[in-house]
Amino acid sequence: MDKMDRMDTLSLWKATANSYDKGKPLEGNEEADVVIIGAGFTGLSSAYHLRKLGKSVIVLEQETIGYGASGRNGGMVLPGYKPTMQELAKKYGAEEARQLNNLSLLSVELVKNIIDEHQINCNFRKTGHIVAAYKAKHFEGLKHESEYLNKNFGYESSVLDRSQLHQEIDSPHYYGCLVDNSSYSFQPLNYAIGLGEAAKSIGAKIFEHSKALSIEYGQNRVKVVTEKGAVTAKDIIVATDGYSGKIMTELNKGVLPISARIIATEQLPETLLNTVIPKDRMVFDTSSFLYYFRRTPDNRIVFGGGDIRPNLGDAVYQSVYDAMVKIMPKLEGSKIDYRWGGFIGVTIDTFPVIGRSKEGAYFATGYTGHGASLSTLFGNLLAQWIVTGSAGGYRFEKERLKSFPFYNQKTMLVNIAHIGFKMLDIIA
Repeated sequence: MDKMDRMDTLSLWKATANSYDKGKPLEGNEEADVVIIGAGFTGLSSAYHLRKLGKSVIVLEQETIGYGASGRNGGMVLPGYKPTMQELAKKYGAEEARQLNNLSLLSVELVKNIIDEHQINCNFRKTGHIVAAYKAKHFEGLKHESEYLNKNFGYESSVLDRSQLHQEIDSPHYYGCLVDNSSYSFQPLNYAIGLGEAAKSIGAKIFEHSKALSIEYGQNRVKVVTEKGAVTAKDIIVATDGYSGKIMTELNKGVLPISARIIATEQLPETLLNTVIPKDRMVFDTSSFLYYFRRTPDNRIVFGGGDIRPNLGDAVYQSVYDAMVKIMPKLEGSKIDYRWGGFIGVTIDTFPVIGRSKEGAYFATGYTGHGASLSTLFGNLLAQWIVTGSAGGYRFEKERLKSFPFYNQKTMLVNIAHIGFKMLDIIA
């Protein structure tokens, strides 16, 4: 029997979303100190922190709060970045790598503090995570990374070899893992909704179903035009990441939207879950296609990753299911209740960017799978930049945002990346 027969396009997060006072579409003209395009984690965090700093704020969202990657991800609040700390140290120096590591830990703590302060109901739990080695040589790399973190940063992590792997995951697929206890899981859409409510509670205005059609730049003023209205402000933040389209040249050229697909199983027996992932850790692996998965509080497995090409239909979800069963054979026969997809924003060097366009628009983008934590922090950095004139001097400057070749042919670029990832998983 085809295990895809119960799938629909509703995400688990949408199906279990908290109710909230929906924002009306913008009608007429409004003014604010800052206008923000995008009501995901970055935009909502920017609005929240700008209000705390005394600025009036209007957020424009083309759909609903958390509609993009913020409400569609795997719900993993992780420290770190896509590049390893050893890679960052080699590129920027050991001291700067230490600062970047501390900043990523701060991003996780910031999410926790906001959730605690505003009592956001989003199943926020400290679970920790493991990084599973797709190949034997990847495990050697994880051992070196753990040693580097422990020795140079005093950062506690540990490794388990293949004979010990069953302590964390029942899988014949991996060669060992790195264990990190510092991460949390959550229901991402409910966090976005709660962050929006927190911003509104201190005076931010959020208009949903209000797509930004154009941005008009003037001297010390900017105007964002929607279908039924416009917002005039002194400053603008474009917080659209993988959903930017052509609203801003830098993002159109320098950010590649990569497709991500996720499935969620039916509710499973706890005895099965305690066998498959006994310590309830979140998991992601070292393959180029990056499979990631976790348990949920209502006893499901959420599993994502695989083929990054867009518009593949049902077949791509079947491939995600097949990967899940290959990695965790005991899940064979589990039915799938939910499936969904979205886009994440990726830069050429897979490292996030914060910057200001030549016209004066502030932006942050390129979290490459670490946006659940980093985007909240970057929203804070954008707010600080607007108010104080400095984002802290970290290595996220826009000069790193290099244009992709053939950036107007994004489907072709993603197809090329897909082939490259397949080759890397064979030879790397």
